Formats: sequence, structure tokens, C-alpha cells
Amino acid sequence: MFSQETQSNTFNAVSYDLDINLYNCFIKPFPRSFEANVTVTVRALAEINSINLNADNYSLIIDSVALSGNSFLHSNNILSVGLSRMYDSSEVLDIKIYYRHKDVIDSSFIVRDGIVYTDCQPIGARKWFPCNDKPSDKALFSIKAKVPVNVLFCSNGMLADSTVADSILTYKWVSTKPVATYLIVIAGKKDFNLAVNEWTRKSDNENIQLRYYSQKGETAFNINNIKTKVPKILDFFSDLFCEYPFEKLGFVTTNRDFQWGGMENQTLITLCPDCWTEDLVCHEIAHQWFGNLISPENWSDIWLNEGFATYCEALWTERKGGYKDYKRNIDYEAVKYFARNPGRPIYNIDWNTNVPADSLLFNEYLTYSKAACIIHMLRYILGDEAFFKSLNLYMNNPNYLYGNISTPEFIRFMGEINEMNLDWFFYEWLTQPNHPVYQTRTEIDKTNSGKWKLDYTINQTQTNSSFFKMPVELKIVFENGKDSLVKVENAYNVQKYTFEFNSEPSRVSFDPNNQIVLKEVVK
Repeated sequence: MFSQETQSNTFNAVSYDLDINLYNCFIKPFPRSFEANVTVTVRALAEINSINLNADNYSLIIDSVALSGNSFLHSNNILSVGLSRMYDSSEVLDIKIYYRHKDVIDSSFIVRDGIVYTDCQPIGARKWFPCNDKPSDKALFSIKAKVPVNVLFCSNGMLADSTVADSILTYKWVSTKPVATYLIVIAGKKDFNLAVNEWTRKSDNENIQLRYYSQKGETAFNINNIKTKVPKILDFFSDLFCEYPFEKLGFVTTNRDFQWGGMENQTLITLCPDCWTEDLVCHEIAHQWFGNLISPENWSDIWLNEGFATYCEALWTERKGGYKDYKRNIDYEAVKYFARNPGRPIYNIDWNTNVPADSLLFNEYLTYSKAACIIHMLRYILGDEAFFKSLNLYMNNPNYLYGNISTPEFIRFMGEINEMNLDWFFYEWLTQPNHPVYQTRTEIDKTNSGKWKLDYTINQTQTNSSFFKMPVELKIVFENGKDSLVKVENAYNVQKYTFEFNSEPSRVSFDPNNQIVLKEVVK
């Protein structure tokens, strides 16, 4: 039912090593220009004598290439690098690129009044360094950055070194785990407040740094509250999925130019100014598993990132307050979907090759709310034990750890480990727009044998989508006050179910626990 569109690749990025001089960006008049070089290590996947990298022409000027690169052409946002010779498949080579960032506003490299940070999702990394800018090509990353001595500067991974020479402070941050380019980040400011705590990871007893970069004027109560909640959230997700998979976990607030509430950059989450809120922080921490540990193969798979992170917010409320609180959270996501449903499918394979506008890709009502509701309905279909076991097996599968997964592969995996075909479920909810509209009819008659016969018909009346097959719970209430819960498979339209009882039924409640949260019921 799902087709997987493949892309031809002639190389994979192995690592990016950046050397970047940001000193002047922190000095009035705070220019956006800088000089840098990046060494890109790649592994050939075929015989190659050139490679193409993403490098935005509006933002970047390429000056020269070195090492295995001996010529280049920078046009139409592609940097074509001619190599020093023909390289065989599986050979590893280094290309050094000297470049500059122009003094332009490009929404990914952000400078204002002494704060500098990046925002790369979905394809913004190419605006501040040449790279193979697609989520499927994860690589190691390190950065050496020159800043004024009074600047606190942070990035992915761990702080490996910091040295001072005259008025220049040079930071070196190193990520020891592969990272997708959209999850690479830097942030710096001279008056950040930095608090460093530690959380002990159970699996190896490693002390993981928790770093909180806040700014003057932000709410101290909220920051302190988050500091107490983060270790508990990490414990919860580690027990549920797998141990926290990275070197550190950091948080840094930004400024009014930041377009999101938060961004889940690997090991360093960026937040909007003074956005130290529990649900937002929980969402971004969940992404360290769903999106960072296992990243989307293509942008059509973004619902796996945002749907699961939103769903994890509900799981956290369940951990604190029980199932009713969880269900209240899921029901609210359904309410948001119904309020602003754009009437199109979540999954669009065209996004594999044509990245859409952010407003489409990150539509709150589909990519976040509807996707979270779909995951809830998967839990309903599988049952709690199988559902949570599935997620644990998913997060511990060596085929995906620190790698990528596509929607078809995720569906195949979930079906195989549960020994059932789930194609129908994901096909209808991901590739169809909208939701089912149910209409029911109840007929009650007394039989010649003195028993009671109940005929119950389920009809779907939506005209803007095809039929939705789903298991449906029915609560049958009897005249004597007792009730019975039964589950039926609604496999086709105008489907009639016949029951026989010793007691007289008085009414039938359709989906009494509202497990099919994405539905309408009409009289």
C-alpha cells in the first residue's frame, strides 16, 4: 500500500569538522557575516570524481576547496566539488571547503544584539555551512568556534576544549554520535546564565551533564521547576523506550526571531525566550528518541517525529496523573485537529524529493495533533502490553539506532513484531484525509423463545474520504441497569451485528470510551 521512493546516492557523509570565526558577530553592529572552513569526510558509494553538496547561494560564498577537492562550481544552491582523482566505491576522502557567510538575514543563522544561534529544520543547515542536507545522511559533527572571551557558546555533543588567546575564546564541541544536519545547532551570548547538573544513566552508571542556558529576566521559578522535572522525564522515557542515547542534554533560550516554541537539536534543545514550560520541554526531550536516535528517512516521515513527541506529552501526564489525565490530553489533541483540520493526508511521498513550506510540513493540526491521535488508536488496537513492548523493541532495534526509518519500514516493523497486518490501519489514517463520520441504528425485538434480539447497524457517511476499517467498542445497557461491553470489527459499510440476550437491552453506546478519537457520530 505504501511505495518507498528511493534516491540515488553516490556518497555518504561521515563527518563534518567546522572551524568558524564568530568573533565579530557578537560585537556591534552585530554583523551576520563570518569566515569559516569545513572538512567534510565522505565515503564513496560508487565510483566518483565529484560530489554535490548543498550550499545556499544567497547566504554563502565559497572561496576555495582543498585536500581531495581541487575544483568547484557554486550555482543554484549546489556546491559541485571536483575531486583530485577517481575514487572507488567504499573509499573515504576528505574535502576541505573555505567559505564565508554573507551579512544577510536567512532565518537559519540568526544574529541580533549580541545573541547568535542557528535554526536548521528542515533544510537550513545549508545556509551556514556546506553539507549533504537531508535527514537520511547522518554524520559525526565537531565545531571549533572563535568568540569574545565573555561569550558562553554551546553546540551538539560535549565540550572538548576551550582556550583563550588575547581577547579570543575558542570553544570545541564534539558529537560522538551521528547527527542529521537539521539537528545541528550552535548558540552563543555573553550574558547567558549557565547551570550545570548531572543525571545518572542507569545502564552504565554514567553521569550525563544537564546544561541550562537561560537569560536575564527569565522566570526563575519556571527554570528551577524544569530542572527538577528533566531528570524524572529522562528516567521515565529511559525505562519506557531505552536508555538516554547521547552524551549530554542541554537547553538554551533564544530571542524573538525564533519561529518555534522549541527545537529538538541533538543534545541541545533551543527554546523560545522564557519558554521553560513542562509540556514543551517534555516534547523536545521525547524527540531525543523519536527523531534524533531514530531519524526520519525523508520529510514525508515527519509525522513519526512530531506525532510521537506529542504523544509522549500525553504519556508523561499519564505517568504523573494516571490514564484519565492521559486520555484528557489525547482528547484535547483531537479537539485541536477538528477545529482546524486542513482536509489533506498526513503522509505525502512527494515530500521525499520536494520539501514543502514549513506551514505544510509542520502543520500543528495534522503533523502533531492528528498523528498523536493515530498513535493512541494504535495503542487501542494492539492493547497496552503489545503497544509498549513494540515501542521498546523499536527503540532497541540495532537496524535503526542512530540511523533512520521510513514510514513503510515503520509499518512493516510494527506489523512483524505483532504478527499482524497493520497496513490497513496506517494506510487509511495516513494517506486518506479527514476521518470517519458514523451513523448507527438500533433495533430491539423479543424472540419467540423469550430472549431479546438486538440488531445494531454501523454506517459511515463521510463523502470526503474512503471507508475507515476499525474495531469498535459497544456498550449495551439493559433495563435492569446492568451493562456489557463488546468489541466488533467494522470492516465494511452498513454492517449489521446481531446479539441475543436474556435481559432486555435499553440502548447501545457507540465507542463509549472514545477510543476512536478521530471521528464524528451523527444521528
